[in-house]
This record gives sequence, structure tokens and C-alpha cells, in this order.
Amino acid sequence: MASKYLFHPGEGRDEPIKDLEGASRLILIDGQEVAAEDVTFGFSRFAPHTSIHKKHTHPEAEEIMYILKGRGISGVSGEEFEVNAGDTLWIPRGEVHWFYNPFDDACEFVFIYTRPSLASAGYQLAGG
Repeated sequence: MASKYLFHPGEGRDEPIKDLEGASRLILIDGQEVAAEDVTFGFSRFAPHTSIHKKHTHPEAEEIMYILKGRGISGVSGEEFEVNAGDTLWIPRGEVHWFYNPFDDACEFVFIYTRPSLASAGYQLAGG
């Protein structure tokens, strides 16, 4: 990394997604990478026909996802819908949510958590 303010493709920290195969997560900005105090920002790719990212919550953080490419199925608080390139998904703090890609093309998106690490956002599997 040439600058602590500019990130290029392929830079960042690989952070596997718990309870999910066929998907990747790259953390670009957080407390560990750049000493961010209030935010985690990264990129994820869900391969075609991947397993579901199980229903879970982040009790300590809000989350925003912006779909860059492809499409997927997401749910928040019992409402499930298809998301497509250009869509923004808002997940309030503590709301049960999930994501999967049953389609033939990869789904790529960027995300933001309102905490300086994934650990501080919390992660709890939800029942049902």
C-alpha cells in the first residue's frame, strides 16, 4: 500500500465469512487496517449458487450494502427480496438479516458497518 489513504484492487485483509462457503470478504478500512474509529468498510463476492449467509444480527452496528454487480436474495426482519446492481440495502442495528446468491452470476457488493471492527459490531446467529 503506497498511501494510508488510497486503496487499490487486491489490497486489504481477507476476512472469511463465518458459517458460509463460496463467498469472500475483504476488509479495506477498519480499526486494524487504518485505525478507523467509527467504521468498517469492505468488499464481498458471493459466487453463483452459494449457500445462505445464515440469519444473524449485529446488535452493536448498523450495516449498509451497495450492490455493484449481479444479484442476490436478502432478507431483513422477515421481509425477503431480490437485490440487483445499483441497489442499496439498509440493515438497522440488531435486525435479523441474511443473504444468498441462487443465481448463475456472482454478486459483488461493498459494505459499511458503523463500528471500527466486525468483532465490535457483534455477530449472533438468529433463531429460525
